[in-house]
Amino acid sequence: MMVFLFFILPLLTHMSNMKGKIFYNNTLMQTIEIQDMEHRILEAAKQVFVRKGYDATKMGDIAAEVGISRTALHYYFRTKELLFNAIFGQLMDALLPNIRVIVEKPTSCLEKIPEIVEQYLSLLHAHPSFPIFVVNELNRDPEHLYQVILQTPSRFEPLMQLQTLLQEEMESGKLKKVPLVYVVSTFFSLMVFPLLMRNALTRVFLDDDSRKFECFLQERKVYIVDILVRMLQPE
Repeated sequence: MMVFLFFILPLLTHMSNMKGKIFYNNTLMQTIEIQDMEHRILEAAKQVFVRKGYDATKMGDIAAEVGISRTALHYYFRTKELLFNAIFGQLMDALLPNIRVIVEKPTSCLEKIPEIVEQYLSLLHAHPSFPIFVVNELNRDPEHLYQVILQTPSRFEPLMQLQTLLQEEMESGKLKKVPLVYVVSTFFSLMVFPLLMRNALTRVFLDDDSRKFECFLQERKVYIVDILVRMLQPE
């Protein structure tokens, strides 16, 4: 009996370890598959929201865009609103933590401008539909977008910190006193307008070459920073 146990116990231990590894691998694969499907759904939803608008979009439209059934879509996201919130949260999470790092550096607002421009342009490059998505929703139903923002107000603390810094430096004379509405509208006009006009600018000025448009966006960084610095630099 002892001899039998001597041989069988290591085998049972090995089998138990193998079952544990198989379970771990299966769980890992399922997690990766879920994350991949969620990513596909969010990307498809962005395209449909931009194309049709939030109100006109139905869950069936998004399911068709992904290539899955509505039942499968509901497994990941129960409602259109949850999808919208997830997309907006994803975009904000891509930008705001980096803005927080910049804002908390012991540098002046003028020194922060190039880094903020770089971060925002990186976001737009990674999510080119973002400006159209936000502009459409601001025009369609700004209250809805504000309500989404208010669900997690702490997420937007870096922007409030930046606003406070701008106001403090204007009061201390480190920056020219410019109404914040002018600063914000100028910033977003410089950043977003070319993307809204991508097709027209590419066709009329850039030989209908998308690569030239990407180069144009990269080259504009210097001009955007220069305009913002000139706007805020004390005389």
